[in-house]
Amino acid sequence: MRIEKMTANCTIAFFLAVLSVSACNSPAGPDVNPTPQGSLIAWFNGTGYTVDLYFPLSDSIVTGAYYTGNIPNDILSPGDGRIAVLNSFGCSVQVFDVDSTGGELFSIQLPDGSNPYQMSWDGEHLWVTLLLTAQVARLELYPGGNVTLFDVDPNPTSIASDGYSVFVGHGTWPDTSMSGGISVIDAASGSALGSIQTPDNVCFMRYFSTSGRVHAMTTTYTGDGMISVIDPVAMQVTEEIETGGSPGFPSETPWGFVAGDGWSSGTLYFYRETGELDTWTTGLTSAAGVVCLGDTAYVTDPLTDRVFMADCSARTLLDTLQAGTSGPQGITSVQR
Repeated sequence: MRIEKMTANCTIAFFLAVLSVSACNSPAGPDVNPTPQGSLIAWFNGTGYTVDLYFPLSDSIVTGAYYTGNIPNDILSPGDGRIAVLNSFGCSVQVFDVDSTGGELFSIQLPDGSNPYQMSWDGEHLWVTLLLTAQVARLELYPGGNVTLFDVDPNPTSIASDGYSVFVGHGTWPDTSMSGGISVIDAASGSALGSIQTPDNVCFMRYFSTSGRVHAMTTTYTGDGMISVIDPVAMQVTEEIETGGSPGFPSETPWGFVAGDGWSSGTLYFYRETGELDTWTTGLTSAAGVVCLGDTAYVTDPLTDRVFMADCSARTLLDTLQAGTSGPQGITSVQR
């Protein structure tokens, strides 16, 4: 484990000193140690197969806090100070406790060769798209939890659930006869409820409980990126926002939402569900992932192996965090 101190503080130095002597990824399991307080930011390094933790309150980083499986592809926090990491080639979900470093709490295996792609947490179940088997998986998130598989249309890429309905976005690969769109299934039974027409190739999707809306990001990576705001009850698109780029996972800000331009550029798209869009060209190389704590956005730049902090209101870059290994991509906030 590598620890970096960003500020000079005796109390912080004590925490970091304790962390620096703890075992890293011990086969015996997680080690419980006094970690810095407060909410934190976690990201996975896609080509380094590790997870880094950043603690804003103490301005400190724990690099290589956990090892992921083969080809991590998504990360989220299901609450209770936990992190879930989805591994596409390893076909597994790993769960970590941010108060423990050195090992996973438990993992759940998914079907071999299914290429798990993205996740959604609805407060009770974890939902996962299985790209290569045209299925979604519903997981009970505890050791030995049940995995229930439901058949859906080909190329399930993205997923969002409000606890009642599950929205499954579809891409254009590997079955090229499928152009995209969203299919809707019942969260309890898996039965089909309907479909929603969107532009081609739904890449990312997220449900926001604060507004009760689903946001779907579509793009063929030719500057045609669209953000579709969806009413999940009516199963209708209420607003379409043209970005002229390739928007990734959205995150909520105090006054709206923000999404990065993926690997294409360092552009950030600030938008509202009523259709307003403000594009900020940050000067970063890429913006693969974005998450906000208050008015501060944390932006992963896998092409430079860094995570940038930005002031959402002032549109200024505040600081740079060095990733522990290469390719920081997916990022999430963890409330404690």
